[in-house]
Amino acid sequence: MVSMIRPHLPILLLLLFTAAACGGDNLVLPDEGQPAKVSAISGDQQTGTILAPVADSLVVRVVDRFNNPVPGVAVSWSAQGGGDVSPASVVTGTDGRAATERTLGEQVGNYGTTAVATPLPESVVTFTTTAVAAKLGFQTQPGPIATSGAPLDPQPVLQLQDPSGAPLARAGVSVTVQIASGDGSLQGTTSRESDATGLVAFTDLTVVGGPGARTLIFAAAGYASAISTPVSLGVGAPAAVAISAGDGQSVTAGAAVPVPPAVIVRDAGGTPLAGIPVTFAVNSGGGSVTGANATTRVDGVATVGGWTLGGAAGTNTLKATVGAENVTGNPITFTATGTPGDASPTKSSVSVSPQVIAASTGSSSSVVTVVVRDGGGNPIAGQAVALSATGGGLSLTQPAVTDGAGTTTGRFSATSSGDHTITAVTGGVTLGTKTVTVTAGPAEPSRASATVPGGAAGAETVVTVRLQDGFGNPVGGAADQIAMTIGGANAGARVEIVDAGNGAYAAKYTPVTVGTDQVDLRVAGQPIPGSPFTSTVAAGAADPDRTTATVPDGVFATPLEILVQVADAQGNPLGRGGDVVVVSPPGSSSITAEDRGDGTYRAVWTPFVVGTAKVAITLDGTAIHGSPFTTHIRFFR
Repeated sequence: MVSMIRPHLPILLLLLFTAAACGGDNLVLPDEGQPAKVSAISGDQQTGTILAPVADSLVVRVVDRFNNPVPGVAVSWSAQGGGDVSPASVVTGTDGRAATERTLGEQVGNYGTTAVATPLPESVVTFTTTAVAAKLGFQTQPGPIATSGAPLDPQPVLQLQDPSGAPLARAGVSVTVQIASGDGSLQGTTSRESDATGLVAFTDLTVVGGPGARTLIFAAAGYASAISTPVSLGVGAPAAVAISAGDGQSVTAGAAVPVPPAVIVRDAGGTPLAGIPVTFAVNSGGGSVTGANATTRVDGVATVGGWTLGGAAGTNTLKATVGAENVTGNPITFTATGTPGDASPTKSSVSVSPQVIAASTGSSSSVVTVVVRDGGGNPIAGQAVALSATGGGLSLTQPAVTDGAGTTTGRFSATSSGDHTITAVTGGVTLGTKTVTVTAGPAEPSRASATVPGGAAGAETVVTVRLQDGFGNPVGGAADQIAMTIGGANAGARVEIVDAGNGAYAAKYTPVTVGTDQVDLRVAGQPIPGSPFTSTVAAGAADPDRTTATVPDGVFATPLEILVQVADAQGNPLGRGGDVVVVSPPGSSSITAEDRGDGTYRAVWTPFVVGTAKVAITLDGTAIHGSPFTTHIRFFR
């Protein structure tokens, strides 16, 4: 196909060029101005009232393939599902548009409308409109009491309304009335038309029949009907009122009673009266009502919308008053009982007294008091409460059920010291927690223990003592009950006792003499297991000031033995080696003394000097006491 067109392309371009040269303003392209498409412009998806035109016209637009409006095109409109369109055929204007008005049918639901442009029979445009029912509403109800054969007073007046209840200003709608319930006949003009504002006024309706209540029904084509309030015919004035339902109920405080209270109103002959106003109001106990202003039905019964009791448990009363004089039993009083609701953790309470007790198997205990209340703060009687506690060695006396004040008590004790958390639960609801602190009892000497280390002369010896009560709890604050006496090498040494916390104590003394100490430990005057203990005291650190040396006189060129005795700060022979002793004689190199392993050191010096000589001796780099030492060296023996 392309190969067939291509040879003619230059000729087509030449013709277009020639046409443009001869006056391009009048150039008409192929298909220009020819109907190519029809589409909806507005009016789709509207909602209207049955048997009435919708608010907006339905509009389509016809354009050519260049989207230019095409005037003078015939468009046919069709209504589906009922109702009508007007006009059914329209010619598009200069803007390519054609419009019609859609009137809906008498059924509620969706209605279709189609538009077809004559040159485009296959292009069908569809509109959808939803029809809803209008309704009749009362502006004035017929009088609640009437006499047979006498005109109703007042006469009923109705208003045409849209589905939302807004007035419809529509004239000429015929409304017909008849008796909906009760026997007898309805006289007068029973059909009236609406005026321009949509009002329908009846002027001479009369009910004829025996005593009793009737209701009237008003109807019009395309409108939801309306039923009047009851009209009591041929009965006397209200003479008595009595309870019909809803007295003596019991519900949770703050909740609505399941059966709304109701009264029945009768005339002197006992005939139930319809249309009698009754007012319900809370009389005591708090709470609230809905539908307080009620009217008796055909059966003479008026019912409150609802009665919600006050938040406090106890008696509530509701008063019902008939709006008439000389009515026996007026007003009526209803009674209901508000009972407590479920237990509330925020309103209930848990307390303990005392909060601190001594460890025991029950001789020292804390009373746990639980008060159970509902969300309104009302006490709940007869409630079972369970107690639990943390820690070991527990003893819990469970409480009885709560009394009339919602209160019950239990008892707690424990042999294990520390903080114990007590929890109260009822019906799966945790009411609260409290902490009881259990302190240790008096120290038990037979449960005390001690760790006694060896000591060093001049250094503090720390003996660790641990105290427990009769249940094995650590006992603090009992330093004044501990006595430590030192015998042996350091008998009578001064002792200090310090509380180290958590039942531990530091018993301190400083030995000064090497040897064996006997450490006697007592608690409350009684020796603890293992007392007296033995502590071996070793010498302290080497001290140059307490170290001594023996430097004898000597003979020229004859070996001279020098002995050094190392001692601690208390003068105790060290008794061990490991230190460095250096002897520095004149005219000779320094000599490192022989460590004999028992705290003594030996150095041999062969002097090659004659006369008085000074010999320096150091211990671990420090001159010992008396250094330098003086010695006399002879040439001959």
